[in-house]
Amino acid sequence: MVSSLYLLTFIASVVMTGWFLLRNKKTDNLYVIFCLLVIINSLGRYLLSISDNLGMALTANKLIYVGGCYCPLFIVLALRQLCGIRISKVITGGMTLFSTVMMGFVLTIGHSSIYYKDVQLAEGDGYHYLIKTYGPAHSAYVAMVLLYGLLIVYYLIYAIRRRSHISVRTVSVISVMGMGVVIAYLLERLLKSKVSYVSLGYLAAAVCLVYLLERINIYDLTANIAVSVERLGEYGYIEFDRKYRYVNANSYAKELFSAIEEEWRIDAPVPVSDSYLYREVVLWLKESSYDGSKMISVNGRYIQMSVRDIMRGRGRKAGYLVELIDRTSEQNYLDAIENYNSNLQKEVARKTADIVHIKDMMVLGMAAMVESRDNSTGGHIKRTSRVVEIFSDRLSDCLDEFGISEEFLQMVIKAAPMHDLGKIAVPDSVLQKQGKFTDEEYEIMKRHSAEGARIVNDILKGVESEEFVRVAVNVAHYHHEKWNGQGYPTGIKGEEIPIEARIMALADVFDALVSKRCYKDAYSFDTAFGIIEESLGTQFDPELGRVFLTCRKELEQFYRQ
Repeated sequence: MVSSLYLLTFIASVVMTGWFLLRNKKTDNLYVIFCLLVIINSLGRYLLSISDNLGMALTANKLIYVGGCYCPLFIVLALRQLCGIRISKVITGGMTLFSTVMMGFVLTIGHSSIYYKDVQLAEGDGYHYLIKTYGPAHSAYVAMVLLYGLLIVYYLIYAIRRRSHISVRTVSVISVMGMGVVIAYLLERLLKSKVSYVSLGYLAAAVCLVYLLERINIYDLTANIAVSVERLGEYGYIEFDRKYRYVNANSYAKELFSAIEEEWRIDAPVPVSDSYLYREVVLWLKESSYDGSKMISVNGRYIQMSVRDIMRGRGRKAGYLVELIDRTSEQNYLDAIENYNSNLQKEVARKTADIVHIKDMMVLGMAAMVESRDNSTGGHIKRTSRVVEIFSDRLSDCLDEFGISEEFLQMVIKAAPMHDLGKIAVPDSVLQKQGKFTDEEYEIMKRHSAEGARIVNDILKGVESEEFVRVAVNVAHYHHEKWNGQGYPTGIKGEEIPIEARIMALADVFDALVSKRCYKDAYSFDTAFGIIEESLGTQFDPELGRVFLTCRKELEQFYRQ
């Protein structure tokens, strides 16, 4: 029965270790060695129980002591690692040497009396065991076990006192299982039990350890963190398990976010708060919106934050690693470039505005020059510009009807003074003639539309937007076209005529009607509006014309000033 129990213990330790190693390809050697020691210890117990001679029994007993000498050591080293305590290589080497010396004394069993003064093979209830008389070296072994037990208690107390930096739960589990082995050994000695409690204790310890490692993923996290730290250099990281519990953070992250040390606890859910850290990091992580990276500002520093999954064997997710990379210098450089570009754009805009202003003054100057040459149309440019402005104000109430915008109307208003700019190319003999034009003179006068379009395009191109250039050119080129196609210079009709030219045509003709010219007196407003109304559908766009007629009150007020 006892032999079967030892056999089951050995098989269980092998299966457990193999299962864990298959699931976790990247593991910490410290814990792998511990599991192997448990296997060796269990094998030794089983072989001892079935030994039929003293030599075989002593060999099996030495296998047992491989675990007995080194398992407590590895438990202590694991706790030291979890507590984050740095111990010099001299101390670690001394502890390892101590265990190795003890193992050396064990190997003398059967050859000297320094460890066992006497040893005999006995049988009871179907299994074999050793009856031992202990030598002086065995007292040193007991002292070693007690020393490791005290160290285990020390690390547990240390973890409880420094709980903000250490996973108390993890340290507690490993400490309890280590003390369980020590207590099992002491009970075995005090009770002089023939059945080994220690082997069962080691197996239980290994089961707890594997479960713990499986749960908090020490192997995977440690390995991945090491890789990340190597890649990140002086930059930081914050680590969470797959349930978003806080696991670890380096000093850089703790410096950035004081709440990590002040409020967060390892292996515990992150406390909900309105803090910048919770909003920008934790919620971002929980909402799974961390595709790519995110730039945040912390204490005057620009931090690029990215998240990657920590994977374990067979593609299973173990947790999340939030990487924090200081991009302050790069961001300051980019900000400097942006400020420079912004200032440059402002300067370019200012220079462009100056150029546009100079161009506007030049255009108005040219228009005034044209007007000064034409004795019959004094003030025409200013008046038509105002008429277009009044007309556009009314059109702003029906933009959708005509498929236009406020911006478009503002461009038409701005382009209005340029509509007769082409008259600068008309000879004085024609432009200043007092009487009726001959057919030849009329043809010369008609050329001012096309000539005006060319001049406007040359002046505005490269200075104004393409859209405004188009509007201004159309105003100059087509404002003498008629709805019925009998206008000039191209004879287009209806909606083929650009709407800006149709607007200008109404203003241009209205001013000609109500203004005194060398060849006629000014018409009354009744007459002028009557002529406009009669010409809707022939000379003018009928829909635009109806809107124009509604401007009568404002137009009369302007012309009576």
